[in-house]
Amino acid sequence: MKPLPALVLLSCLASMEAWGRPSSPAEEEVLDAPGGKPIAILLPGAETIRGESKEGYVRIRLEGWVRAASAKVPESAVSPPASIDLPAPAAALSGTVAVRLESGEIRYGAGAHVAVLGPATELDRAWAELKEGYEKDQEELTNRILELDRQEKRALASSDNFTQATQNLDRIRAERRSAGKQREALRGRYAGRAEELFRRFQRAEAAADAAGRYSIALLPAGAYRILGTMTTDQGVRRWYVPVEVTPNGGASLDLQSANAGPDPFFGTK
Repeated sequence: MKPLPALVLLSCLASMEAWGRPSSPAEEEVLDAPGGKPIAILLPGAETIRGESKEGYVRIRLEGWVRAASAKVPESAVSPPASIDLPAPAAALSGTVAVRLESGEIRYGAGAHVAVLGPATELDRAWAELKEGYEKDQEELTNRILELDRQEKRALASSDNFTQATQNLDRIRAERRSAGKQREALRGRYAGRAEELFRRFQRAEAAADAAGRYSIALLPAGAYRILGTMTTDQGVRRWYVPVEVTPNGGASLDLQSANAGPDPFFGTK
């Protein structure tokens, strides 16, 4: 029989204790699982360490030596191909929600809603585009309203015919009211777009307990945005802040009056 180029090292569970080192009395196939496919041949005299038994088979561990050339492990066996995107380890995010009221009282956010949005890079890009669109449309309508205000002041002097001048004034005032309604509708429309954007990027959510504490577990490591909402008798408080969740330590982020971040709805809610 030709010598095998290499012997395969099989491991048993770390918690199993060895049951002695019996020698193989005859040549025997080694399977990858009970009733599975052959992966090696156990030669007579090979010493093995026996482990768990299952379905009429016994798991063994084999120790020995092979030639250095045949023991070389292919690089692909220890490093995943570049095209494989392995998931980051999961971690936890926690913190406290609290605001300082005008009276100076600290109010903890019982029932405050905390949403984790991400990935942050893609979200920030989409949010910036939405903000740019809102500001552009708002500026155009604001300029239109200012122009109509100027025209209204000059309307009565726009014609020697009093009837015609009055009609011009009525037309300008109607256009001014229409432009004002468009600006109000613009705010609501962009607020709805922002809510839709945040729902699309939401990865997890939690409600704060009676002490204002919140906790979100099993969150993959990475960069996120926190969207927090707390309602008090003095109105709604919001947070839109970045957070970095690390693989081992997770993250801790307290939402307070001083770290609210930019208005996530551009002043539209």
